[in-house]
Amino acid sequence: MGWDANRCRWAKFAASVVIWLAAGHFVRGADHTYQLRANVAAGSHQQVKVVVETSGELKLNADGSEVKRLPVKVEANLAYVERTLAAAQNLATLKVVRNYAQADAQIRLRDTELNERLRDDRRLIVVESTEKQATTFSPLGPLTREELELIDVPASGLALAALLPLRVVKVDQSWQQPDWAVARLLGLDVVSQHDVTGTLTEVKDNVAVISLQGKVSGAIGGVTSEIELTGKLNFDLKQRAVTWLALGYKENRAIGHAQPGFEIVGKVRMIAAPIRSASEVNDQALANLPTKAANDSTLIEFSAESAGYGLMHDRRWNVMVDRHDVTILRMVDRGDLIAQCNISRLPQLAKGEQLTLEAFQEDVKKTLGKNFSQIAEATQEVSDAGIRTLRVIVSGNTADIPIQWTYYHLSDEAGNRASLVFTIEGNLVERFAQIDRELIAAFRFQAGKQPTPADAKGPELKSATKPDESKAKKK
Repeated sequence: MGWDANRCRWAKFAASVVIWLAAGHFVRGADHTYQLRANVAAGSHQQVKVVVETSGELKLNADGSEVKRLPVKVEANLAYVERTLAAAQNLATLKVVRNYAQADAQIRLRDTELNERLRDDRRLIVVESTEKQATTFSPLGPLTREELELIDVPASGLALAALLPLRVVKVDQSWQQPDWAVARLLGLDVVSQHDVTGTLTEVKDNVAVISLQGKVSGAIGGVTSEIELTGKLNFDLKQRAVTWLALGYKENRAIGHAQPGFEIVGKVRMIAAPIRSASEVNDQALANLPTKAANDSTLIEFSAESAGYGLMHDRRWNVMVDRHDVTILRMVDRGDLIAQCNISRLPQLAKGEQLTLEAFQEDVKKTLGKNFSQIAEATQEVSDAGIRTLRVIVSGNTADIPIQWTYYHLSDEAGNRASLVFTIEGNLVERFAQIDRELIAAFRFQAGKQPTPADAKGPELKSATKPDESKAKKK
């Protein structure tokens, strides 16, 4: 579909919304029952526009002692066509594919302004939702963390029709929302307690107005969150579709091991209209593309542009520090801090020189000092991408806690080099045995970038430091 056709479609959509809003307010309907069932099934399509506005404060506690607060304000605008690929009768299980015509956000952190947008080659998005979780990915390739957060807005993993009652109701009658629907509405992993109800408040001109209200206690990534919400949605009795949602909420989220906490006030406005079809998400558009989430399709793409390398990582890894001299990632699984990885780009050696495995082991011993116990394994290999990999596994102790450090030295024929150090508690090693290899496998030096020596004054974590470079030797 060409640009003119797209513009015409969205213009007609906007015009219909304006006419609908101008139609006047609703009055209470007669005292009879209504069946509020939506036509959501495989093959159904809709056109959606979403505006999200939030403001408040981020809560930061980098040094573990004092909580600092940073003002934040966000406005995101999304517009997409959506096709349902699969849906359970109660909509607890749902799979949709979307093509985003617009996905951008303006973020203000105190005096800093940031702009985020979905890349043109990632505008096709699949969302798989179950009672336990919602997974968002692009079949075109890995998303960045910023892209994932941009499109993962409230209700993004939920068919709004799931908020409708399963039984016939009268005006002023209420019903309890299921836990999984509240979790998907608010983007939570789990809801521990809530009293969110829906109430049929008015019916007129074939439109039922439903109010939402309640308090929620839950968690995401193992981090607790307290939310108060109020909202309304409109259900078109003739089209059998939810056509409008307005949701206001207050959220107080705790500080996690790898994410800041926040206290924010947010508003979500969503308008939707059923459509017959959309070429952007038809069978031809999806041909030969993976529409089922897999390990590789849910990886996060990360680029340390100033340092000159990039990689892809499991979504449990979070970037804590991204500077020219060091990148620090932490892996958090269901709220538990599992591991840390420090990455530093190293200066090039003279032509013909290379760090030997023996010299690398000596550097590791020197770096760990009294924390060193023994080298459990030392190997070297060359990857399919031509990266020479030195790997040294060391066991030791920090504050009487058994620790395993895995040190990597990566280099290529062009002289590019990097140091990576993984730190994990000894009792977690077997459970997460491959976390270092998975990240290393996707590591790449970026062309055209100049190596930057590590800043000696940068943050050095006791459990994850880079080895001394003094013992580079010729082959």
